[in-house]
Amino acid sequence: MCLPTLPEPCIGQVMKDRRILLFPILVLLSAFLLDKAFFVGHLEDYFLGTASFKNYDHKIAMLDELEDYLKKPDRKKVMIMFGNSRTMPFSNEYVEAHYPGWILFNFSVPGGTSDYYLEMLEQFQKRSIRPDHVFLAVTPQGMNQSARVSMDEVMVTGLSPGFVFRHAGHYSVDDITNYIAKKTFLVYQYRPKLWVIRDRMKPGHLEQFRNFLVVLEDALEKERGSVPVKPDEKAVESEEQMEVYARSIWKDFFNPFVLSGDQVYFTDRALNLLNTMQIPADLLWVRVSENLRKRIDTLEVAPLERHQKTTVRKAWQPVMEAMAEKHNARFLDMNYEGEFQCDKFTDASHMSAICFGEFTDYLMKSIERR
Repeated sequence: MCLPTLPEPCIGQVMKDRRILLFPILVLLSAFLLDKAFFVGHLEDYFLGTASFKNYDHKIAMLDELEDYLKKPDRKKVMIMFGNSRTMPFSNEYVEAHYPGWILFNFSVPGGTSDYYLEMLEQFQKRSIRPDHVFLAVTPQGMNQSARVSMDEVMVTGLSPGFVFRHAGHYSVDDITNYIAKKTFLVYQYRPKLWVIRDRMKPGHLEQFRNFLVVLEDALEKERGSVPVKPDEKAVESEEQMEVYARSIWKDFFNPFVLSGDQVYFTDRALNLLNTMQIPADLLWVRVSENLRKRIDTLEVAPLERHQKTTVRKAWQPVMEAMAEKHNARFLDMNYEGEFQCDKFTDASHMSAICFGEFTDYLMKSIERR
């Protein structure tokens, strides 16, 4: 065994061993720098397959706009929507025309779940942001810990490292490992695909994508977080096609179904925070298609170990209702209560823009009844 006091050959061997130990560090550093090279000079526009990050970036900036607006002495009443892609196509023009005393700030993001709502609401509390009413859109599929399709976008794109660290006990080791990896290596997060790169290299396609990003960013800013879709947007009329959509969504997100205690925890914390701040709030279950409603209400989901066989509705809705009551909120059910009538959809879980006028009326009536 070589000791530091031995002759130079032994010292040289020790130094060589130390250099070998540096090799993995150098490899990791090189990979890190190479990863960042893909995001220099908008090179990522050649391979990005999504623009959802624009929604998340805008919501952070909109906090400042909301805070400033609430300080105005002549402001309107402010309604906040926290949700996902099912609650994004609201029209501010409709709100202004039919409810001139109100203004909507829409904090919905693609894949939005209760952990994201809680992080944003913690900012509300920190900055003393007190709107007049808050809706939290919740879904059973967003609280299914056994969904076949992973929904990590909101965690990776929407949550800060500080939030994940504070609530680490409510994420699995795999969730945290995936979060660290994708935050460290953006290429791993966005996973460039050759067919996308080839398509963007075709004449005019890159400019078309970049123009889309600009238009989306402008729309988000102008509409305060909403992404309005023209009311004449084509809804699915074919029952056969809607059934195909419903079967696919059911397989990917509902069966098997085990209610996530962690998402329940985040929802409970969000409602508790709103109640503490004395901000009126409601949980909102946005309407889905009849094909999917029937499955949620009547089909028994496959049992897992230590879990009894039941329907998704029986496993999920009573928990939401009890939680809302506990925190002086309400659980607004657009699926089974019968008050909401519009039944036009672009797929089994997304209402057509045709319905969003009635959707807005439904929200305002619920505020009036409170």
